[in-house]
Amino acid sequence: MFKAMKQLLLGIVLILGASALLLVSDYRGRAWNRSARDGEPAAALQGKVRAGEILHLAVLKWATSVTNDETHEGLMAGLSERGFDAKRGIVFHPFSAEGDMPTALSVAQNACGGEYDLVLSISTPMLQVTARANEAGKVPHVFGAVTDPYAAGVGISDSDHREHPAWLAGVGTFQPVREAIELIARLRPEVKRLGTVMNPSEACSQACFTLAKETCEKRGIMLSRVTVDNSSAVYEAASALASQGIEAFIIGGDNTVESAFDSVIRAANGAGIPVIGYASPYAEKGALIGLGADYFEVGRIQGHLTADILEGLSPADIPVENVMPLKCSLNKNVLANLRETWIIPSDVEAEAAEVIGGQATQAVSSRRSGTFLPVTSARRWKLHFLNYVDSTPTEDTLRGFREVLQDAGWVEGKDYSLSVTNAQGDMPTLSTMIDNALSQNSDLLLLTSTPTLQAAVQKVRQVPVIFGVVANPVIAGAGRSDADHLPNVTGISSASAYGEGVAALLACLPDAKRVGTLVNPSESNCVYNLERLTEELAARGISCLSVPVSTPMEMSDAIRSLLSMGVDAVLQVAGNLFFSSFAPISKACLEARVPLFGFDSATATEGGAVLAVARDYRAGGEDMGRLALRILQGEKPADLPFAPISKTIVTINEANARRYNLTIPLSLRQGAQIVSDEGREERTDSAH
Repeated sequence: MFKAMKQLLLGIVLILGASALLLVSDYRGRAWNRSARDGEPAAALQGKVRAGEILHLAVLKWATSVTNDETHEGLMAGLSERGFDAKRGIVFHPFSAEGDMPTALSVAQNACGGEYDLVLSISTPMLQVTARANEAGKVPHVFGAVTDPYAAGVGISDSDHREHPAWLAGVGTFQPVREAIELIARLRPEVKRLGTVMNPSEACSQACFTLAKETCEKRGIMLSRVTVDNSSAVYEAASALASQGIEAFIIGGDNTVESAFDSVIRAANGAGIPVIGYASPYAEKGALIGLGADYFEVGRIQGHLTADILEGLSPADIPVENVMPLKCSLNKNVLANLRETWIIPSDVEAEAAEVIGGQATQAVSSRRSGTFLPVTSARRWKLHFLNYVDSTPTEDTLRGFREVLQDAGWVEGKDYSLSVTNAQGDMPTLSTMIDNALSQNSDLLLLTSTPTLQAAVQKVRQVPVIFGVVANPVIAGAGRSDADHLPNVTGISSASAYGEGVAALLACLPDAKRVGTLVNPSESNCVYNLERLTEELAARGISCLSVPVSTPMEMSDAIRSLLSMGVDAVLQVAGNLFFSSFAPISKACLEARVPLFGFDSATATEGGAVLAVARDYRAGGEDMGRLALRILQGEKPADLPFAPISKTIVTINEANARRYNLTIPLSLRQGAQIVSDEGREERTDSAH
């Protein structure tokens, strides 16, 4: 059967290869390096590429899951292979809806709102919500990891694969449903009843179930199903189905169920039955068989398709095809706990890409116990980068982290995988993100923000944790001091340069007596920042006035209230709320002509601040990267004390200074990063 599958796969590959060759010849015959036709959505994007401008690409995942994460890794690798990475000025903005539809809608609307040059979506739900948000075609959109794009309801024709919206391109990957059921029949020829858990509202899941039911009926197998509408219901549904006498679960093509795959495994283990999944990584998570696409390769194909568009191809000319780079994994350890006899034929085992058991199992166990494998290990390290909100500091931190690993010779997708997720400021989502990372046997958790660290110290006991963008890790519960801390936690603190910030303000406004700031009382790091700022101002005989604010909707009223107190200037303390919602503060201060200062560079480069004295978050990410390399090479987090970000930068916005009628002293300008009407001038001697 595997030989037949290999022959089928070879035929598909040859057909796709021949098709691709014809298409490339056709495209190049029409001038490969030309821009998209005038008026097409990709034209502006390709113009920026030719001009060497910085590009902002939004990467949208439905959830943290094995297929989504592997696709994302392959996507980054494919783009990097074509030269589209940070070194070329590509800025990636990763978002994850974590299986929540309102979050997905919000993320998609944001991605298609004009801030990004290109949107890359992963999974069927993200294709659908992004296509709806992008109905006007304002931004090119490339999708991947979609089971059946023709049935997704986004305007892709099943009969003519070139018939689709002019701004949309991508690849489909229909799960090997028939092949999986045929393989089940080989392992247990007498099988009569299978079961599946699915979300019927997902088009991809419905398509897989329909084909599975047809295939089972032809083989005289009954296929039972239980439906769910959210991941929290998966365990109860799977347990109920297992109690009905099914002989095995078949799972796949369903994002809701995949995000709670461990729940299916738990129910199956309790009933003594195996799980067969339509994705190779499922075997590592406890399935007997994982048969499906190599999603890293799917993502890589998506990456190369994206590179084609960046280099001049029009999405309108690219047909939407189905690709299935098949991969099978087996977990022989499962056999010992099954109530019935299941036998893996020798030819099936010989053809499998991965067989878990024996030495492989021992390697996994040693990693879980905290004995780290050497860097030269052929097994990819699993890293998870968890953010509470999307902000310039978190983006800069991630960029610096990646650069250090790249400079050390580590290749993403080969030496390590990096799953990047964002809770969008939602604590339940953050908790789910941490659970998902732990369920995937992560080797290292990388965190930004105090809320993320606080959530992690409550849940994570064995996996090493490295934090960043945290003002005071002790207040967050990570330890008693920089040297005396939780044994699995270390990191880089980002407490603001309070004294230097106050000194810079007074250099511009020597007569200032009343300085104001907003504070979010629900963020312990923000309250800590206010306390430190108040101390610094009081030492100079200056009053610190503050107004509390807890949500973005309150921001405009809060800043107007603060300005009505007669403050001489606003020196805004750092906080997650202000990282993501600074615009109302800038607008109000500029209108009132009350000088605005900050502790985050983005307040001056992108906002209304005249000056910012900030920790260099990119350098902080580099510091985190160096810690990660030390831990992955065998050092213990317990032996690595907390340390501050190694670099501070001063940023001056000349245009804002003129609006406030301020003259910046030469002592501040020397060595500062200057933002002028003509652009930004870097002066590296500002580091200290």
